[in-house]
Amino acid sequence: MATGQAPRVRPLRRPDESMSLLNDLFAKPLEPGYEDAAARRRAAGEKPTSERTWRSPALALGLVALGLLLTMAVVEVRNTASVVSSERQGLIEQIHNEDARVSRLQDDVTALESEISELEDSLLQNSATGQQTREEVESLQATTGAVAVTGPGVVVTVDDAEEQNAEDGTDRVLDVDLQQVVNGLWAAGAEAVSINGQRITPLTAIRQAQDIIQINYRPMNAPYEVSALGDSRSLANDFAHSAGGRWLSSIAGKNGIYYKVSSHDSLTLPAGNTPLSYATPGEGAS
Repeated sequence: MATGQAPRVRPLRRPDESMSLLNDLFAKPLEPGYEDAAARRRAAGEKPTSERTWRSPALALGLVALGLLLTMAVVEVRNTASVVSSERQGLIEQIHNEDARVSRLQDDVTALESEISELEDSLLQNSATGQQTREEVESLQATTGAVAVTGPGVVVTVDDAEEQNAEDGTDRVLDVDLQQVVNGLWAAGAEAVSINGQRITPLTAIRQAQDIIQINYRPMNAPYEVSALGDSRSLANDFAHSAGGRWLSSIAGKNGIYYKVSSHDSLTLPAGNTPLSYATPGEGAS
């Protein structure tokens, strides 16, 4: 550095000097002309633009149109719900009517079967051979569920849990539960079984559609009374130790399903509707 020369002093600069344009934009977001116009309006006592805009006719019409659209949408939704409810009620009535028709047809079948039985009796009771044949026929009919039967037995009552909170529906009686009960009763020595008046035959289907259990294609409601004919002294105990009895005990403990086994001196099980569509007696069948 040369002696006798004063040091050069540099002027101080703002750190954001290179961003002066952005600073001006943030500091003064409005053009001067807009600021002057706004000041004149305030001086003249006019309301801000945001307040006057709400009174514009176009905006008012738009709000009215929006309200009408919303009203129409609500009315349409209500009308659709009403139509769906009406269709549902119609389907329910149709189901009830068909159920009543099936019941009438089953009554007709029972009456015809009774007439057939009387005719068979009159034809077979005149000889010892005929009487023996008649007894064999009655035994086969009782085994296959073709006729009503009476005798001692047990009734297994199964019902849904009192508090039903399970999302998977395991606190309600399922078709598999009734299947286990029926199989357990057969294994315990039952000679005939019915559920809520529906006779269990080799052609019986116990299945579930949505939340409705169907037996012989008839909808059933809880509680379910599973009646079984057999030795009432041993049938209840043998059932308790069968796979079906253990199944009931398990679901009662885990899911709250209710069940009760009671013995009866006399039970009557109705005949089942067991038409054969394809099976016919083979050659040489006796």
